Amino acid sequence: MEIMTATRLFNEALRLREASGAEAAYRFVREQAGSDRQSGQADARQMNLLYALAAAAGRADEAFALLREAVEARGFWYPADYLLEDGDLDALRGREGFAELAELCARREAAALEDAAPALAVLEPEPGAPAYPAVSAAPAAGDGDAVAAAERQAAPHGPLLLVLHGDQENERDAEPFWSPALAAGWTVGLVRSSQIRFHDTFGWDDIDLGAAELREHLLALRGEDAGQSGAPVVLGAFSAGAEVALNALLHDEFPADGYVFAAPWLDAPDEWAQALDRLESRTPRGVWIAGELDAEGRAGAERISAALREAGLEARFEVAAGTGHDYPADFSERLLAALARMRRA
Repeated sequence: MEIMTATRLFNEALRLREASGAEAAYRFVREQAGSDRQSGQADARQMNLLYALAAAAGRADEAFALLREAVEARGFWYPADYLLEDGDLDALRGREGFAELAELCARREAAALEDAAPALAVLEPEPGAPAYPAVSAAPAAGDGDAVAAAERQAAPHGPLLLVLHGDQENERDAEPFWSPALAAGWTVGLVRSSQIRFHDTFGWDDIDLGAAELREHLLALRGEDAGQSGAPVVLGAFSAGAEVALNALLHDEFPADGYVFAAPWLDAPDEWAQALDRLESRTPRGVWIAGELDAEGRAGAERISAALREAGLEARFEVAAGTGHDYPADFSERLLAALARMRRA
């Protein structure tokens, strides 16, 4: 069963609004988020879609009640500028209590920005997963016990997959898609940006800051010998996270052995293609997975992967049939195949 992620909910609501209007989109989101609201699990993005679409559909009373629920009952916050300026919310601004909700959000926003910091959730390989062999001196010929011991020895650090979420996401959104790597013996580090959009929702506007935070995470996990332990380090990214990862590879000399990008979104792909010489002698192996229906993302991924191949680097370009700007249904199989190739490199 396909996971209805916040990103999928947003994309489908947007598609429905463009095709059938705000009312159809609101009814869809209300149905999808109903069980989460009843169980208290609705997140800030679901509530944002609900009150904004309700207002756009002319359901002003319902929209205001949803906004109040989100801010007062659930403790969420949204940017004050958005609440005071977005056209969908025009019908709510004259209501008694709206200004107070906007002011409360402004205070929470200021506090969140002051405390903003990157985060990293580390998932360890599953018990019984294959260990990465240590790099050690070869045993003397004929020394069977030494050979067996060397084969059993695990490297000080096993293979590491560092994952960057997409825009308006967090590290928990990435977990179900990248955690299959645990069974293959990989440590998975789920990176969360420090650039907060609204309650528990983050983005990557400053890609240089994102690259710097990524390096700090690698340093925390691998120390100064990062990239020299023999076990591969691979970057994984979804959507806008791919641009941060590519920036780290090209402009921060991030010591990755490979990368896997799902539904990559890149601003100005031609400019990125012209910067590939910054890799110098580094030769990361890459996999670019784009949806057949994601015209913009697919075009950028195809452009960059072709330029990488022209430069003599391995860069697979895979198109997922029937998929838009999203993870393909068979992403776990694609991920494990890509990691297996990089682990053998």
